[in-house]
Amino acid sequence: MKKNKFILFIIVLAGLLTSCGDDYLTSYPSTDVVAGAPATQDVIEKNVTGAYSIMNFDDYATSKWMPVNMFYDVVTDDVYAGGSDASDQPFLQLFANFNSTASNSPDGWWNIFYSGLKRCNGALDAMNNVVGDPDPKTMARWKAEILALRAYYVHWLWKAYGNIPYYDKAWTSEPFIAKQHSFDEIYPIIIADLDAAIAEPELPMSDKTGRISKSMAMMTKARVVMYYKDQSKYAEVLSNMKSIINSGAFSLVTTAAQPNYTGKNSPSTTNPIEWIFLRDGEFCSESIFEVNCKPEGKSWGNAWAGYGNYTPRFTGARDINIAPYAAGWGFCPVNKVTYTALFNETGDYRKDASAIAFATTATYQSKGGLFLKKYIARSGYNEGTQGDRDLNYENNRRIYRIAEAYLNAAELELTAGGGQSAAQPYLDAIRDRAFGDTGHRIPATLNNIKRERHREFFGEGLRFWDLVRWGSDENNKSIKDLLTVTDMDVPISRVWDDTRKFLPISQSEIDKTKGSEFPLVQNPGY
Repeated sequence: MKKNKFILFIIVLAGLLTSCGDDYLTSYPSTDVVAGAPATQDVIEKNVTGAYSIMNFDDYATSKWMPVNMFYDVVTDDVYAGGSDASDQPFLQLFANFNSTASNSPDGWWNIFYSGLKRCNGALDAMNNVVGDPDPKTMARWKAEILALRAYYVHWLWKAYGNIPYYDKAWTSEPFIAKQHSFDEIYPIIIADLDAAIAEPELPMSDKTGRISKSMAMMTKARVVMYYKDQSKYAEVLSNMKSIINSGAFSLVTTAAQPNYTGKNSPSTTNPIEWIFLRDGEFCSESIFEVNCKPEGKSWGNAWAGYGNYTPRFTGARDINIAPYAAGWGFCPVNKVTYTALFNETGDYRKDASAIAFATTATYQSKGGLFLKKYIARSGYNEGTQGDRDLNYENNRRIYRIAEAYLNAAELELTAGGGQSAAQPYLDAIRDRAFGDTGHRIPATLNNIKRERHREFFGEGLRFWDLVRWGSDENNKSIKDLLTVTDMDVPISRVWDDTRKFLPISQSEIDKTKGSEFPLVQNPGY
């Protein structure tokens, strides 16, 4: 298990992170450095590390389960909300039915990612006021990292809320009121930060310690450009994907290294896809970027501390006692109809790595008895002694895998590059790894690329964003027909329209800006 020194430095800084109330653009614990004040390299390093620490908070974002690598799957055809009943995590039940309101919505990202924006701006301000004799190469790398990190945080706000306030300066007073920008206005702001980071020579192509790399910035740019459907930048993104693939820094995992730890007193797996998500697979050749987690520190009483992963307990099946798996709370049970239709070929490693069956009679989980497996709670994975163990699994959150670069390249070659023949090798690589042979190759059509993307990233949080940008699934079913569902056996009843692309802005945030220079305007449909 690789737990790196850089991210562990966050632990040293934990005592420096202090709360700052409920001001507009709600921002919680941060390093307190006065804007414009002289800063030594040591002080800047603390600011940089404080900006990174936000990545540990999204799975328990201000006490709400909202991991960026899984949360939006709840509103797709892949999983249901689950839980014990309609009163279990009501914000999630409303969200799953497209019924979020301004007074009861998934607002955790608003809080943590605006805190991230504030910290990134503070770090950049400190760099602009550096004193002493700083190392220029270190400073250049840190600036690139923070620009990419700022873009990463803002892109989640942009995708989730659409029309958002933005500012690029350190706070000089509180409360801080910022102009609300449209979805279209935010896009070039994100791209500018990413382009600056990618262009920095001191930012390495890869990093296996949890720090930002050039490849991470390129992957973020790919998601932003492809989601916005900016065809003018498809050639740039395709070139970036090829650079990542051809760099030699990453490769598709084709075998499960032996032995490996699937849980206490449990045999090793031979499934390479399952292996990627084990302790042994952290920062492996497949990994472009992941959030490092430690089994300690998070507690129910403080959502702004700790380094553990809440998702394994949250999504595990209830009331099971089947080694090496630990019981969970039954959220995000798998849609059996989708799963069966999708994984319809014998020998696909992704099928067994993506879901696992457990018998259950719980009303909100009984539709198939299938549960997500990639981040399932395993015995021996939450052995820390600090904080509440339910919140502190050690499973790293995989954000970008090289498989995504391959599938991005396939899609972009087909739609804006050299056509199907140029796309074919990238799709072949994914299929060859999935089956462990070359006998399962299929033509690189758009629907086949969509289907492989669905299979490859099942339960990894990409499905919703892909459906929105495509407007239809791999079977040419429109997003409206796919996501409009009534099935009271689950139970679920929801209707898709384009206003559901964005979340409502919390009424409490809107109220804070009434009468100000920049009053917040609610998103349409809420």
